[in-house]
Amino acid sequence: MYTKNLCQKIPHAAMLLLMLLLSGCRLFPGLPAEAEKSPVQPPVPTPEQAAIVFEEPSTTQPEETQPPAPPTTPDPKKRPRVAIIIDDMGYHPAIGHGLLELNLRLSFAFLPHAPFVQELNNEAFQKGRDILVHIPMEAQASKWDPGPGALYLKDSPQLQLEILHKDLAVIPHAIGANNHMGSKFTTDRQAMHRVLGVIGEQGLFFIDSFTTAKSTGMDEARKMGIQTNRRNVFLDNIQNSKAICRQLKKLVKSAEKHTQAIAIGHPYQATLDALKNCSSTLDSVELVPVHQLLK
Repeated sequence: MYTKNLCQKIPHAAMLLLMLLLSGCRLFPGLPAEAEKSPVQPPVPTPEQAAIVFEEPSTTQPEETQPPAPPTTPDPKKRPRVAIIIDDMGYHPAIGHGLLELNLRLSFAFLPHAPFVQELNNEAFQKGRDILVHIPMEAQASKWDPGPGALYLKDSPQLQLEILHKDLAVIPHAIGANNHMGSKFTTDRQAMHRVLGVIGEQGLFFIDSFTTAKSTGMDEARKMGIQTNRRNVFLDNIQNSKAICRQLKKLVKSAEKHTQAIAIGHPYQATLDALKNCSSTLDSVELVPVHQLLK
């Protein structure tokens, strides 16, 4: 009865307006009704914006466990030699091209299943740069994903070798290999022996990225007669160009102390900026392709 009386008191035009509002109709199509707004979706990243597969963070500083250099008599006519490997190549083509265009004798390690690996690999080959296969290996913590083509200890030896052969096959210009992540895998000597057997058969050298001081990579490669060495300095654990410039100084000091040293960096904008702006830090040493520092 109350509703009937109310309706009788409301003019027809007002009644129509009330019904439209209650039904959620839009009186002004140019203005979006709040009820019709869909949740804001984040933009789909372009291939250029695809995230780099980062190295697993290290809780220790394995580079501080540098083994003593063999006794040598420094030659005053020869400068200490350093090599810089850029890992994780195949992502972020603009930064990758920028690193390849630097007038520096950098070496490049390519993730075998990255989206731009062939394009950047071909450019590196044309420029005569050292090319390595950056083999994904199991990290110490399961939350760190090495990405596609990774080697895991839980897999059978047959599966490990099958994956490894596929990883190596997609980087045809490679002359060496190093591990991507791998703080767990590289501590297993038997597994590393298996991997290094294939690397040796294909005539590649092996650089131990040394993501853990317990890595058996370089030691096992030596025992198997495979040319090898290991990283001494990570350049860009802190993605800040000033911090990376300080790491370049650390690389130089390590080379002056041990006659040679190897650094690893990544295709970050900060790394590219640091190599552009602080390359004079390397004036006192000779920057060489990593194959010249093999043992």
